[in-house]
Amino acid sequence: MIRILLLLLALLVSSCQSMKTPNGESTDNGTVELVQRHLDLAIGYLRNRDYQRAKEKLAKALDIEPKNADVHATYGLVFQLEGETDLAEEYFKQAVRYDPQSAQIRNSYGAFLFSEKRFDEAVEQLSKASEDRFYPNRPMVFENLGVAYNRIGDPEKAEYAFIRATQLNPQQPRALIEMGEIRFDERNYVESRDYYRRYSEVGPSTAKSLWLCVRLGRIFEDNNQAASCSEALEGIFPGSDEYQRYKESI
Repeated sequence: MIRILLLLLALLVSSCQSMKTPNGESTDNGTVELVQRHLDLAIGYLRNRDYQRAKEKLAKALDIEPKNADVHATYGLVFQLEGETDLAEEYFKQAVRYDPQSAQIRNSYGAFLFSEKRFDEAVEQLSKASEDRFYPNRPMVFENLGVAYNRIGDPEKAEYAFIRATQLNPQQPRALIEMGEIRFDERNYVESRDYYRRYSEVGPSTAKSLWLCVRLGRIFEDNNQAASCSEALEGIFPGSDEYQRYKESI
């Protein structure tokens, strides 16, 4: 899931603001437009999984603007998808170096580090990304940050991050279901049900959401809910940990 999220985030590179050189001075409009054109084409090829053509367009963009952070970040994504993790990290680091204030770039780099199971480093990058109050994808940054905090065993900070994600975007799916789990574990079943219901309006059925649905159905003695969710859990996710827990609970 985190890899899919990374792809969606990094593809937003093309919607960045005006391109700047490392010293903060804007390049001329013609150069900006040409680099952006190559970057847009590269992202189009990337969406179609045509990595070679994507790299060709990125190479042309770097020929024009060698220190363009967005191009370096997109190169990082391409190499990550190709399994060239060392090269991917090299380009992500260059992107951060050329634009250390970019929340988008730090978010993408943080997601890359998460996918490499380097959770402490991911937290560092995502925390910095979350500081940008004007970054439009800030709710997703907090959502990613909450998942990363869970992986390093810091549930209090994870909860804070998920709450911030839902405050900034009341329909942030992963954060909603994670808060539903947290509240259920705290035996705050009313709030857990509220988070689950909000999630079910915006997110797909997953093993996690269906297992929570089953348990909430049992708590509130809603046999129809418990039965329908357990049936879906068995039918769609029979190999999941959640289904195993369901079977053990019978």
